[in-house]
Formats: sequence, C-alpha cells, structure tokens
Amino acid sequence: MKPTNYIKLKRFSFHYCYYMIIDVPEYLADSLFIQEQVRVDFGSEYGKRGSPYIMIFCKVRKRDEGRFLQALDNLGNKMLLMGYTDYREFCSGFFSGIN
Repeated sequence: MKPTNYIKLKRFSFHYCYYMIIDVPEYLADSLFIQEQVRVDFGSEYGKRGSPYIMIFCKVRKRDEGRFLQALDNLGNKMLLMGYTDYREFCSGFFSGIN
C-alpha cells in the first residue's frame, strides 16, 4: 500500500469531499493547491506540542478531487526539499493507527 498523507472522511455531500491532511505550520500544501488550481476550504487544525506537523480538516469540490489528490501526492517531495525528512514515516505511523 502506498503511504499517504491524507485520509478521506466519510461524510455525505452532493458537492464536496472531506479530508484530513497532514501539513506543517508553514502550509506547504497551499502552493501546490494553487499550482493545481484547486480551491480548498480549510477547517480546524490540530497539532501536538513538539511535533512539526499539523492535522488539517478540509473540503474540496468533487469535480476538483483528482487535482487535489495530485497536489497531495507532490507534497511528500516538497516536504523533503524543505527539510522535513521524516514526513513520510510520520504519516505512515499516524495513519496505521487509524486504519
């Protein structure tokens, strides 16, 4: 299974898909969403003291879901470039406890 940095939430809506993503306080995913021309509505954020990562709840239009997921696939590489070398391991460990 490919490690991911998001989880799709089960919530019914005709127009939106709901997700929880892992990012950093500098919001590195935002520039990727802009690059893919995806509008994302952000909700609550949660983090743990001492951890550089935050969990963000968001929603995206169903018609934009493919571009949204493409941006999240590119986020792992951007994290590496910005010095977050343990990002993929953190995501794998975090989501293995949920699934």
